[in-house]
Amino acid sequence: MLTLRRALVVAVLLLLGLALSSPPARADAIDDYIKAEMERRHIPGLALAVARNGKIVKVRGYGVATLEHDVPVTPDTVFELASVTKQFTASAIMLLVEEGKVQLDDPVAWHLLRAPETWRTITVRHLLTHTSGLPGLTGGFKALWPGGARMRYTTAQMFDAATKDELSFAAGERYQYSDVGYFLLGMIIEAASGQRYRDVVDERFFKPLGMTATSVMDVSRVLKRRAANYTLRDGKIVNDWRVWDIELPSYIGVMSTVKDLVTWEAALAAGKVLKPATLTEMWTPVRLNAGWSYPYGFGWVVDERRGHRMISHTGITGTELSRFPDDGLTVVVLTNLGRTLSPSSRVNSWGLTYGVAGRYIKGLHVGPQTIEADPDPALTARLREMLQHVAKDEPDPTLQPVLATYITPIGRAIVGERLATLKSFTFVTCDDVQARSLQRLGARVSRVCHYRAINADETRYHSFWLTADNAVADFWSSTE
Repeated sequence: MLTLRRALVVAVLLLLGLALSSPPARADAIDDYIKAEMERRHIPGLALAVARNGKIVKVRGYGVATLEHDVPVTPDTVFELASVTKQFTASAIMLLVEEGKVQLDDPVAWHLLRAPETWRTITVRHLLTHTSGLPGLTGGFKALWPGGARMRYTTAQMFDAATKDELSFAAGERYQYSDVGYFLLGMIIEAASGQRYRDVVDERFFKPLGMTATSVMDVSRVLKRRAANYTLRDGKIVNDWRVWDIELPSYIGVMSTVKDLVTWEAALAAGKVLKPATLTEMWTPVRLNAGWSYPYGFGWVVDERRGHRMISHTGITGTELSRFPDDGLTVVVLTNLGRTLSPSSRVNSWGLTYGVAGRYIKGLHVGPQTIEADPDPALTARLREMLQHVAKDEPDPTLQPVLATYITPIGRAIVGERLATLKSFTFVTCDDVQARSLQRLGARVSRVCHYRAINADETRYHSFWLTADNAVADFWSSTE
């Protein structure tokens, strides 16, 4: 009898143990989406955090942080943020503005005494909004290039190189993304605060907010749980050696986790970092000399998708943070698959924050929309032809002239690759935006029309911002 009782107890304990150790419930729709996209895009590892009104509702790691050692990604994996850093630099500047140590319309030369005469009309505001005329990504710090890449770059060396760079246009004339500008903002932060850049962001942001996994890059430091950097070469994953020792990395240098970034974003939204009025100014599109705006604020892309405001930024290392303030939603996706500045680089780790957001925000994505009857097949054919002209760098009367000047060579190449295997281009729907006074690059937008494009590799949704006479003021696409 005693033996039977013991056997029953053992059986119950075994069943209880099996129940406690059983695998979690089946992955949800977000997990399915992320895993499918990682496989399709060849992303080794990814960390995701989703927050509603500052509270995390989903956080998870997927894949491998370090392929050599088969280390899995977790929510505590540290990634190199690259240009997502710019929001911290912009926030540090605005903190100094609130304290009266810097003014947005201060000429750069007031803070950088060795600034060349060619910078006399460039202001702090121009640096923040990438409208200074300083070189773009492939043209900055050109004096450092002869002799090949170096391992260490001092602030003095980089500033000297920046003073020799040629300006692309007059300050405020147009937008051109520039790492040089955000490097100079780092120098202004140090000059106005009397502290090193890394100490300012650590003491004013990271430590007070409890962002214990966030720091400014230091190549000599042993950083626990750090993800490796990878890229694609001939379709295969290879190491992307980003080991430069940059004394002032105010344009690319913050390391962080998805959990810390949610903490940061929630603190911003709650007014714990900057005043609400300051944040509003940072999240307002820049107004150019011509009087029209461009969708970039201070360290953030400031845009909208189907009536939902979207404030976002990406980093070349495969990182992205997007917030939808009117919906109370924030999505952070950090990957370890980045691209290089080589035109042959075809890494695509971005847009996943938008894909995730559309699974929380009803009506954001075009894909779930019921396909409507095409009211203007001739327009559909013309838009498809316009994309072909864009790919070939040919003029097209449908394209607004200003927009044509913003299309980059690599952008044209990518459009061409997608069109090369295009199977169908189908009208889905149009959003009437006349009541919202929406403008794009100086043109008044009447409606935004959406199309489903299927090629050999993917289904992509194209959105065209159209004027009343069907000229294209802007266009954008996503896989959703």
